[in-house]
Amino acid sequence: MAPVEAAVVCVVGVLARDGSMLLVRRAPWRRVFPGAWDLFGGHVEGGERLDQALRREAREELGIEVRELRRLGQIDAPVEPALIHVFAVLSWEGEPGNRAPDEHTDVRWFGLTELPDSRALDAYGTLIEAPPGS
Repeated sequence: MAPVEAAVVCVVGVLARDGSMLLVRRAPWRRVFPGAWDLFGGHVEGGERLDQALRREAREELGIEVRELRRLGQIDAPVEPALIHVFAVLSWEGEPGNRAPDEHTDVRWFGLTELPDSRALDAYGTLIEAPPGS
């Protein structure tokens, strides 16, 4: 019998303000959802709590310090064995920008009624339909 592959644990964050949501465009060379608009986030590293991982990813990818967050739920990744924990970032310091050009080609605010078509975003379902702070 083949061994069962362990699921990877990931975190993603929803940043919303003034009726808009911040999305990152995955670089075209990324293995999962290349070129798709997505939430920021990444893998939880050994020994990290989920909230610590989200704060680290926010610093590394967007250059912001997360002050307050709330867990929205979790999903099973549609592409690979992974469990993705989804958080709303309720408050932060700094202005988000692309601090990880090796991972993202763009970072942009989208109106909640103007979100781009994206298989990556579709995976989150109703968890991100009306994020706090919007």
